[in-house]
Amino acid sequence: MLSRAAILYTRADAERSRVLVRKYFAAFCAHGAVPELMIVDRLSPGSVLAALRGADFIINRTRDAELASFLENAGLFVSNPTVLTRTANDKLATYGLLHGAVPMLETVLCGDRPPLPFPFVAKPAAGHGGSGVSMIKSAADYAAYRATHPEKSVCQPLCDTLGRDMRVYVIGGRPAAAVMRESDTDFRSNFSLGGRAVPISADGIPKAALEIVGRVCEALPLDYAGVDVMPHAGGWVLNEIEDPVGARMLYINGLLDPAAAHAEYLLRLRGRI
Repeated sequence: MLSRAAILYTRADAERSRVLVRKYFAAFCAHGAVPELMIVDRLSPGSVLAALRGADFIINRTRDAELASFLENAGLFVSNPTVLTRTANDKLATYGLLHGAVPMLETVLCGDRPPLPFPFVAKPAAGHGGSGVSMIKSAADYAAYRATHPEKSVCQPLCDTLGRDMRVYVIGGRPAAAVMRESDTDFRSNFSLGGRAVPISADGIPKAALEIVGRVCEALPLDYAGVDVMPHAGGWVLNEIEDPVGARMLYINGLLDPAAAHAEYLLRLRGRI
Protein backbone atom coordinates (compact mmCIF):
# COMPACT_ATOMS: atom_id res chain seq x y z
CA MET A 1 0.00 0.00 0.00
CA LEU A 2 1.34 3.44 -0.95
CA SER A 3 2.26 5.86 1.83
CA ARG A 4 0.21 9.06 1.99
CA ALA A 5 1.86 12.36 2.91
CA ALA A 6 -0.20 15.49 3.58
CA ILE A 7 1.41 18.94 3.67
CA LEU A 8 -0.61 21.54 5.60
CA TYR A 9 -0.38 25.25 4.79
CA THR A 10 -2.32 28.44 5.05
CA ARG A 11 -3.14 29.77 1.59
CA ALA A 12 -0.82 32.78 1.86
CA ASP A 13 2.15 30.70 3.01
CA ALA A 14 1.51 28.08 0.33
CA GLU A 15 1.68 30.81 -2.31
CA ARG A 16 5.02 32.00 -0.92
CA SER A 17 6.34 28.45 -0.70
CA ARG A 18 5.42 27.07 -4.11
CA VAL A 19 8.97 25.89 -4.82
CA LEU A 20 9.20 24.05 -1.50
CA VAL A 21 5.79 22.43 -2.05
CA ARG A 22 6.90 21.18 -5.48
CA LYS A 23 10.11 19.85 -3.92
CA TYR A 24 8.11 17.95 -1.30
CA PHE A 25 5.89 16.45 -3.98
CA ALA A 26 8.91 15.35 -6.02
CA ALA A 27 10.65 13.90 -2.95
CA PHE A 28 7.71 11.81 -1.78
CA CYS A 29 6.85 10.66 -5.30
CA ALA A 30 10.46 9.55 -5.81
CA HIS A 31 9.97 7.11 -2.94
CA GLY A 32 6.58 5.86 -4.11
CA ALA A 33 4.54 7.91 -1.63
CA VAL A 34 1.46 9.94 -2.53
CA PRO A 35 1.72 13.62 -1.50
CA GLU A 36 -1.14 16.09 -1.17
CA LEU A 37 -1.39 19.76 -0.28
CA MET A 38 -4.11 20.82 2.17
CA ILE A 39 -5.03 24.48 2.66
CA VAL A 40 -6.44 24.77 6.17
CA ASP A 41 -7.46 28.44 6.50
CA ARG A 42 -11.23 27.88 6.47
CA LEU A 43 -11.31 24.37 7.87
CA SER A 44 -12.13 23.37 11.42
CA PRO A 45 -9.75 20.93 13.15
CA GLY A 46 -12.46 18.29 12.86
CA SER A 47 -12.71 18.83 9.10
CA VAL A 48 -8.93 18.60 8.74
CA LEU A 49 -8.91 15.37 10.75
CA ALA A 50 -11.70 13.86 8.67
CA ALA A 51 -9.80 14.60 5.46
CA LEU A 52 -6.54 13.21 6.84
CA ARG A 53 -7.75 9.89 8.21
CA GLY A 54 -5.33 7.26 6.98
CA ALA A 55 -2.49 9.66 6.23
CA ASP A 56 0.94 8.24 7.10
CA PHE A 57 2.70 11.62 7.36
CA ILE A 58 1.41 15.08 8.11
CA ILE A 59 3.86 17.93 7.57
CA ASN A 60 2.50 20.89 9.50
CA ARG A 61 3.68 24.17 7.94
CA THR A 62 0.97 26.28 9.57
CA ARG A 63 2.54 27.36 12.93
CA ASP A 64 -0.73 26.16 14.48
CA ALA A 65 0.24 24.13 17.54
CA GLU A 66 -3.39 23.57 18.54
CA LEU A 67 -4.14 21.95 15.19
CA ALA A 68 -1.02 19.80 15.48
CA SER A 69 -2.02 18.73 18.98
CA PHE A 70 -5.56 17.88 17.86
CA LEU A 71 -4.21 15.67 15.07
CA GLU A 72 -1.61 14.02 17.30
CA ASN A 73 -4.22 13.26 19.95
CA ALA A 74 -6.27 11.55 17.23
CA GLY A 75 -3.30 9.24 16.60
CA LEU A 76 -1.82 10.87 13.51
CA PHE A 77 1.90 11.37 12.92
CA VAL A 78 2.72 15.08 12.70
CA SER A 79 6.03 16.68 11.76
CA ASN A 80 7.17 18.87 13.37
CA PRO A 81 5.72 17.57 16.65
CA THR A 82 3.39 19.82 18.62
CA VAL A 83 5.91 20.53 21.37
CA LEU A 84 8.32 22.09 18.89
CA THR A 85 5.67 24.14 17.08
CA ARG A 86 4.30 25.47 20.36
CA THR A 87 7.72 26.34 21.79
CA ALA A 88 9.31 27.76 18.64
CA ASN A 89 6.36 30.07 17.99
CA ASP A 90 6.51 31.62 21.46
CA LYS A 91 9.81 33.40 22.10
CA LEU A 92 9.11 33.63 25.83
CA ALA A 93 8.48 29.87 25.99
CA THR A 94 11.72 29.26 24.07
CA TYR A 95 13.62 31.35 26.59
CA GLY A 96 11.91 29.67 29.53
CA LEU A 97 12.82 26.21 28.28
CA LEU A 98 16.36 26.81 27.07
CA HIS A 99 18.04 29.75 28.82
CA GLY A 100 19.46 27.46 31.49
CA ALA A 101 20.92 25.10 28.89
CA VAL A 102 22.36 27.47 26.27
CA PRO A 103 23.58 31.09 26.18
CA MET A 104 20.69 33.45 25.42
CA LEU A 105 19.98 37.16 25.72
CA GLU A 106 17.58 37.96 28.54
CA THR A 107 14.01 37.79 27.25
CA VAL A 108 11.18 39.45 29.19
CA LEU A 109 7.52 40.08 28.56
CA CYS A 110 6.59 43.57 27.36
CA GLY A 111 4.40 45.39 29.86
CA ASP A 112 3.01 48.87 30.34
CA ARG A 113 6.46 50.30 31.06
CA PRO A 114 9.80 49.68 29.34
CA PRO A 115 11.24 46.59 31.07
CA LEU A 116 14.88 47.08 30.03
CA PRO A 117 17.34 49.99 29.75
CA PHE A 118 17.34 51.74 26.38
CA PRO A 119 18.15 50.77 23.71
CA PHE A 120 16.59 47.33 23.43
CA VAL A 121 14.64 45.25 20.92
CA ALA A 122 10.90 44.54 21.08
CA LYS A 123 9.28 41.84 18.97
CA PRO A 124 6.02 39.85 18.82
CA ALA A 125 6.40 36.62 20.78
CA ALA A 126 4.95 34.66 17.87
CA GLY A 127 6.64 36.70 15.12
CA HIS A 128 8.76 35.34 12.30
CA GLY A 129 10.78 36.63 9.36
CA GLY A 130 11.75 39.81 11.20
CA SER A 131 8.18 41.11 11.09
CA GLY A 132 7.43 43.52 13.92
CA VAL A 133 10.98 43.52 15.30
CA SER A 134 11.67 47.08 16.47
CA MET A 135 14.57 49.01 17.95
CA ILE A 136 13.40 50.83 21.08
CA LYS A 137 15.55 53.85 21.93
CA SER A 138 13.17 55.88 24.09
CA ALA A 139 9.94 55.86 26.05
CA ALA A 140 8.23 57.34 22.99
CA ASP A 141 9.48 54.45 20.84
CA TYR A 142 8.15 51.97 23.36
CA ALA A 143 4.76 53.64 23.55
CA ALA A 144 4.53 53.64 19.75
CA TYR A 145 5.46 49.96 19.61
CA ARG A 146 2.86 48.98 22.22
CA ALA A 147 0.21 51.03 20.43
CA THR A 148 0.80 49.20 17.16
CA HIS A 149 1.57 45.75 18.63
CA PRO A 150 -1.10 44.87 21.19
CA GLU A 151 -0.26 41.17 20.87
CA LYS A 152 2.00 39.35 23.33
CA SER A 153 5.51 40.72 22.80
CA VAL A 154 8.95 40.29 24.32
CA CYS A 155 11.91 42.59 24.89
CA GLN A 156 15.61 41.75 24.67
CA PRO A 157 18.84 43.71 25.16
CA LEU A 158 20.89 44.34 22.03
CA CYS A 159 23.58 41.91 20.98
CA ASP A 160 26.96 43.46 20.17
CA THR A 161 26.94 42.47 16.48
CA LEU A 162 23.82 44.01 14.99
CA GLY A 163 22.77 42.92 11.51
CA ARG A 164 24.48 39.53 11.64
CA ASP A 165 23.35 36.04 12.60
CA MET A 166 23.59 32.43 11.50
CA ARG A 167 20.69 30.12 10.70
CA VAL A 168 21.48 26.45 11.15
CA TYR A 169 19.12 24.12 9.32
CA VAL A 170 18.37 20.95 11.25
CA ILE A 171 17.02 17.76 9.65
CA GLY A 172 16.17 14.83 11.89
CA GLY A 173 17.83 16.38 14.90
CA ARG A 174 21.16 17.00 13.14
CA PRO A 175 22.66 20.12 11.56
CA ALA A 176 22.49 19.80 7.77
CA ALA A 177 23.64 23.23 6.55
CA ALA A 178 23.80 26.86 7.60
CA VAL A 179 23.77 30.36 6.21
CA MET A 180 25.33 33.48 7.67
CA ARG A 181 22.86 36.34 7.29
CA GLU A 182 24.21 39.88 7.14
CA SER A 183 22.84 43.36 6.57
CA ASP A 184 24.71 46.65 6.19
CA THR A 185 21.56 48.78 6.40
CA ASP A 186 19.36 47.18 9.09
CA PHE A 187 19.94 45.77 12.58
CA ARG A 188 17.81 42.84 11.37
CA SER A 189 19.64 40.38 9.11
CA ASN A 190 16.60 38.55 7.70
CA PHE A 191 16.95 37.53 4.06
CA SER A 192 13.31 38.48 3.44
CA LEU A 193 14.17 42.04 4.54
CA GLY A 194 17.11 42.40 2.16
CA GLY A 195 19.91 40.73 4.09
CA ARG A 196 22.67 38.74 2.39
CA ALA A 197 22.95 34.98 2.84
CA VAL A 198 26.39 33.34 2.76
CA PRO A 199 26.21 29.52 2.64
CA ILE A 200 28.07 27.39 5.18
CA SER A 201 28.40 23.60 4.99
CA ALA A 202 27.58 21.52 8.06
CA ASP A 203 31.26 20.96 8.79
CA GLY A 204 31.93 24.73 8.59
CA ILE A 205 29.61 25.68 11.46
CA PRO A 206 31.61 27.06 14.43
CA LYS A 207 31.99 24.61 17.31
CA ALA A 208 30.32 26.90 19.86
CA ALA A 209 27.31 27.36 17.57
CA LEU A 210 27.12 23.59 17.02
CA GLU A 211 27.08 23.04 20.77
CA ILE A 212 24.07 25.34 21.09
CA VAL A 213 22.26 23.54 18.27
CA GLY A 214 23.05 20.19 19.86
CA ARG A 215 21.56 21.24 23.20
CA VAL A 216 18.45 22.57 21.46
CA CYS A 217 18.06 19.21 19.72
CA GLU A 218 18.42 17.41 23.05
CA ALA A 219 15.58 19.48 24.49
CA LEU A 220 13.21 19.48 21.51
CA PRO A 221 12.39 17.17 18.56
CA LEU A 222 13.54 19.05 15.43
CA ASP A 223 12.45 17.10 12.34
CA TYR A 224 13.05 20.10 10.06
CA ALA A 225 13.60 23.50 11.64
CA GLY A 226 15.98 26.43 11.82
CA VAL A 227 18.08 27.38 14.83
CA ASP A 228 19.15 31.02 14.74
CA VAL A 229 22.29 31.97 16.65
CA MET A 230 24.03 35.35 16.95
CA PRO A 231 27.67 36.26 17.63
CA HIS A 232 27.84 38.07 20.97
CA ALA A 233 30.51 38.83 23.58
CA GLY A 234 33.09 36.75 21.73
CA GLY A 235 30.86 33.69 21.51
CA TRP A 236 27.41 32.70 20.27
CA VAL A 237 23.93 33.00 21.75
CA LEU A 238 20.65 31.36 20.74
CA ASN A 239 18.24 33.87 19.26
CA GLU A 240 15.25 31.74 18.29
CA ILE A 241 13.98 28.53 16.70
CA GLU A 242 12.13 28.79 13.41
CA ASP A 243 9.25 26.37 12.75
CA PRO A 244 8.30 26.17 10.01
CA VAL A 245 11.56 27.33 8.51
CA GLY A 246 11.84 28.76 5.01
CA ALA A 247 14.07 27.25 2.35
CA ARG A 248 14.69 30.06 -0.15
CA MET A 249 18.24 30.76 1.08
CA LEU A 250 19.13 27.09 0.63
CA TYR A 251 17.76 26.82 -2.91
CA ILE A 252 19.33 30.06 -4.07
CA ASN A 253 22.74 28.91 -2.84
CA GLY A 254 22.31 25.29 -4.00
CA LEU A 255 23.31 24.16 -0.52
CA LEU A 256 20.66 21.58 0.36
CA ASP A 257 17.27 20.27 -0.76
CA PRO A 258 15.55 20.32 2.64
CA ALA A 259 12.29 18.88 1.31
CA ALA A 260 14.10 15.80 -0.01
CA ALA A 261 16.12 15.44 3.20
CA HIS A 262 13.03 15.90 5.41
CA ALA A 263 10.93 13.48 3.36
CA GLU A 264 13.65 10.82 3.40
CA TYR A 265 14.13 11.24 7.15
CA LEU A 266 10.39 10.75 7.77
CA LEU A 267 10.14 7.77 5.44
CA ARG A 268 13.07 6.07 7.18
CA LEU A 269 11.74 6.97 10.61
CA ARG A 270 8.43 5.30 9.77
CA GLY A 271 10.07 2.28 8.12
CA ARG A 272 8.80 3.06 4.62
CA ILE A 273 12.20 2.92 2.91
